Amino acid sequence: MLTSMTGMASMSGASGSYDWSMELRGVNNKGLDIRTRVPEWLVGFDQSTRKVISSQVARGSLQFSLKISHIAGQGQRQIDPDKLDHILTNAVVLAEHAAQKGLLVAPLTLSEIAAQNGFIDVEANTAAQRQVMKVLTEGLPELIAQFQASRKAEGAALHRILADNLMQMEELITQASATLKGRTESYEYNFRAAVARLKQDIDPARLAQEMAILAVKSDVTEEIDRLQAHIAAAQGLLTSDVPSGRKFDFLMQEFNREANTLCSKSGSKALTAIGLEIKVLIDQMREQVQNVE
Repeated sequence: MLTSMTGMASMSGASGSYDWSMELRGVNNKGLDIRTRVPEWLVGFDQSTRKVISSQVARGSLQFSLKISHIAGQGQRQIDPDKLDHILTNAVVLAEHAAQKGLLVAPLTLSEIAAQNGFIDVEANTAAQRQVMKVLTEGLPELIAQFQASRKAEGAALHRILADNLMQMEELITQASATLKGRTESYEYNFRAAVARLKQDIDPARLAQEMAILAVKSDVTEEIDRLQAHIAAAQGLLTSDVPSGRKFDFLMQEFNREANTLCSKSGSKALTAIGLEIKVLIDQMREQVQNVE
């Protein structure tokens, strides 16, 4: 069953004097890109989080965020004087440079200062910090499990869409094969009619040779056979238990290559129309495949 690269999961809880909430979101990406946002005082938690996620997720652009705050009325909020001084100094320098350029910068508000890590939730009791990290570490596998479940649910929807697309393509290829019946006779008739319009005598042997060359150049049997083989490969990927997004993406390129050749060699309105329908279907499938892990 396919797994999508799109998913979301969140958890929240409390530990000691802390309230916490963590969230994991994912969208499609060529590789695996994990970005984390965690409080600075949880030293090492971002690295361990990346390691756990990467052990279970193969592809996607993932954003993990963790928010921690003191429960109302509990704990003490401490200010890091050095960091606060650094933030205010930078603000003054920026304001001066802006003024030199003729720009007026609005003063920083308290909430803006707090958002710059000038305020840090630090409890004197480091045991409480260790406890909340322990709780978060234990809860992380459940968060990832929820995230994976949401990606699998999305993957099931992708599976249905792609399976339906492949059925439509099989029908189109069957129609394309049907147009090949009598195609040789049609080519011969049109070729002889064109020669007759020249009103010139042509050696029958040379005429037969040219007709044979034309028949070989316009033969699309090989393209149809390869398209059928690609469909079988895609159906196999639909039931694969391992991430198959990259293989699906490559297969879409091969589908498109054969469809282009089919259209260029068609030589008939009916076959060209079928080839164009196949190309439209391939484009639709390619959009869905971009989200497959």
